[in-house]
Amino acid sequence: MGRIEDVFKNLGPRKAFIPFLTCGYPNIEGFEKLFLTVVENGADIIEVGLPFSDPIADGQVIQNASRIALKGGINTDIMLKSIKKLGKEVDIPVVVMSYFNPIYCRGVERSLSELKSCGVSGLIIPDLPLEEFYNYKTLFDGAGIDNIMLVSLTTGKERLAEIGKFGKGFVYCVSVKGVTGQRKNIGKGVKKYLQLVRRQTKLYTALGFGLSTVKHINEIKESTDGIIIGSKILSLINEGNLEKGLCEVAGFCKKIKQALKI
Repeated sequence: MGRIEDVFKNLGPRKAFIPFLTCGYPNIEGFEKLFLTVVENGADIIEVGLPFSDPIADGQVIQNASRIALKGGINTDIMLKSIKKLGKEVDIPVVVMSYFNPIYCRGVERSLSELKSCGVSGLIIPDLPLEEFYNYKTLFDGAGIDNIMLVSLTTGKERLAEIGKFGKGFVYCVSVKGVTGQRKNIGKGVKKYLQLVRRQTKLYTALGFGLSTVKHINEIKESTDGIIIGSKILSLINEGNLEKGLCEVAGFCKKIKQALKI
């Protein structure tokens, strides 16, 4: 069992809180302060997004964060250096979210080795489907990096079972038929969908895309093992007043952490 599964196993009477942060937003120093802020205020695992020029799964807030980070010169080398630095200050599993193009261009084996050496525990690649992952499974296993796969409201039983066999860490359950971003309500059928995922896999589950309020958490926390929040946290960061934004993030994280108790 890896570090990510250990977190879920040892949660006790609550659910996992997994904030998503874009590396380099609002700048590299601000990102590192934001990282430490969410850790200090309840994060169990942190998902760090590598900025990409064509983030097809991301909504407006995360797309904007990626644009700003890329404009600021953020690249894979800077992200790895920053994660390694932060790993010396806090002991928390880090999951990197990256589209496949940067990993493929750098070299899959090289990328996995570098991620592992910097303390990364898992990797989410939204545009690497199960059929293509088979080609790289040996490399993931050799590096000891958890391949965290996404499933959606339209994923069938057979595919869920197959993802349960080949995924590691947890299953990333997408709550909407669309991109990331804050929404007013949890969609109909999400609870039933989460129950289906649990029946088809022994992996832990975490729900993401669109979650942003305590009300959302209270509606679905009995049906999942963790929740992922990104757009709401990033929207609280004001480029012109970082310290104010960090205070708002700290307060928000405390409320979410409290709500995740069962």
